[in-house]
Amino acid sequence: LRAKFIAETYLEGAECFNQVRGMLGFTGTYRGKEVSVMGTGMGMPSMGIYSWELINVFGVQTLIRGGPCGALQDQLNLYDVVMAQGASTDSNYANQYQLPGTIAPLASYQLLERAKRAADELGATTHVGGVVSSDVFYNANDQVNQRWASMGMLAVEMEAAALYLNAAA
Repeated sequence: LRAKFIAETYLEGAECFNQVRGMLGFTGTYRGKEVSVMGTGMGMPSMGIYSWELINVFGVQTLIRGGPCGALQDQLNLYDVVMAQGASTDSNYANQYQLPGTIAPLASYQLLERAKRAADELGATTHVGGVVSSDVFYNANDQVNQRWASMGMLAVEMEAAALYLNAAA
């Protein structure tokens, strides 16, 4: 229900445009500019479906994921903004592209830079770097998060890699 909350709290004249699969989407205006917000479910398979449809069916060109993540670095505090420059993953999602190696899913630098600048202007505490998109919420391996942290990952979440891979494709 995050999209409904955002629409009701921040958009003017918001109207629901999607209820397919129970995933709510709204369009309204924010500071005079038309904006849509939509849920994408949980995890890479769900993000993969919705971002693919938004890009390939509806022609959306700018997608920004907003949602929670778990801090992996001590300098991150509750309510800090993590901006995922790249998204490592334990998922097999990229296998569908049949690449002859390992792709590193990255954000659009131009969009990331604009978002960082806007967050700084608002006084938000931001951290830009790598995150890990995991298929596993409760991992049986209690060392996995320390291993990702030792590689410099800022946080763990479940969707960014699928979004970045669909955008790249």
